[in-house]
Amino acid sequence: MSTQLDKRFGFLVADVDRLCGNRFDALAKSSLDLTRAQCRVLAYLSHYGEVNQARLAGLLEVAPISAGRLLDRMEESGWIKRHDDPDDRRARQVRMTAKAEKALDRARRVGDKVTAEALVGLSKQESEQLIALLQRVRGNLSRIVDR
Repeated sequence: MSTQLDKRFGFLVADVDRLCGNRFDALAKSSLDLTRAQCRVLAYLSHYGEVNQARLAGLLEVAPISAGRLLDRMEESGWIKRHDDPDDRRARQVRMTAKAEKALDRARRVGDKVTAEALVGLSKQESEQLIALLQRVRGNLSRIVDR
């Protein structure tokens, strides 16, 4: 039986993610003081604002203890600040610092370069259509998974 991985949606999405991530790492080595995982933390904080640490672990798809270690390192380096959640004494809230906001602009430029490389050969209309289709797919899955 042929699996035809190159035609399987889940495989293609995961493989594009892997390739984009590897390219991001290669480009970021010379221009960022952040790892890809740390950039993802900052991207989520930029998008959602101050976030509960447990929710952030879920968004990153890592165990809470792993997220805690990552956030410990980021806090020690001045990228984030954490404080107790006033509504839940067991929870911690996470926010970006001004230092992180400046670094996030550089990380976005790296991401933009990866995107430009990935979309070579696609017209502007095709690129926009691809993004729109992926947003619809994400919306479909979000309605099911994030209930």
